[in-house]
Amino acid sequence: MLPMKGTRVGMTAMGLGALLCAATAWAGVTVVLTPLGPVPAVPGLGLSVQGSLGQPLAAPSVFSATLSLMPVPALSVLSVRAMSASPVLAKTQVAAAEPQAVFAAPLPVLSAGDLVFLDLDCGALCDAIADSTIEQFGVSGPRLSHVGIVELVDGVPFVWEAWPGRGVSRVPLRFFLSRVQGGEGMPGGYYLGRLPSAWRSLGESAAARVKSFAQLPYDDDFAWGSPGAYCSKLVTLAYDGMAAFAPRPMYFGKEGSQTREVWRWYFAARGRSIPDGEPGVSPLGLFLAVQP
Repeated sequence: MLPMKGTRVGMTAMGLGALLCAATAWAGVTVVLTPLGPVPAVPGLGLSVQGSLGQPLAAPSVFSATLSLMPVPALSVLSVRAMSASPVLAKTQVAAAEPQAVFAAPLPVLSAGDLVFLDLDCGALCDAIADSTIEQFGVSGPRLSHVGIVELVDGVPFVWEAWPGRGVSRVPLRFFLSRVQGGEGMPGGYYLGRLPSAWRSLGESAAARVKSFAQLPYDDDFAWGSPGAYCSKLVTLAYDGMAAFAPRPMYFGKEGSQTREVWRWYFAARGRSIPDGEPGVSPLGLFLAVQP
């Protein structure tokens, strides 16, 4: 069922173990993600609003509208406003919830400063992240759209991440991995960036340093000089400019490609042109940097 233009649609918290997406043929609308708050029921959609632990959200939240590449931190409101029609958006999927299903497999053994990468299934925007960076680096995969950095607290693994709406914060590794359905090294799953032994002390320092960025806002514009952070930028900040993680000119796909059209839509909705060539980092770039 298609949402009417100008409507606000609240989505039930679905298992981001599979990162279940609301499959919607947007056909030329801009999806603006806003934070948590109760939403009136939409007749015929059968959707309700719940928090990340499955509890109803009790009070509205006021926050400036933001369009995100990633699923929002718990359950969000999707404000939909019309734009010029784009065939690229006809298959856009928008993820709307944190995981309900718990990652049940044994946790991987990680060290402080290791990186954990996710192949999220959040629709056209996650596809654009993966496709443009695969093309940029001239590799066949993996398809990556999110990354976090490991901290060990009394031996228990946590992951620091920059997440839309919530900004920089720490989540349990099991929660982090519950956002994907696949296993280690599998499409739709997670990938590990274990640091070489020569970098071990750097990893411990990075895991300590990343705490200083707690509560930084999420940077939807991917602007290197902004005060906020996106996922891979947070890792680079934590590693304090280490050469292997240094920013490089960003790439957003070939002119005329579907990937390019998604990025054009994304930045146009933010009142910007595509920032070709501006400095930036990506999950795939970091993944390749830590490969032996």
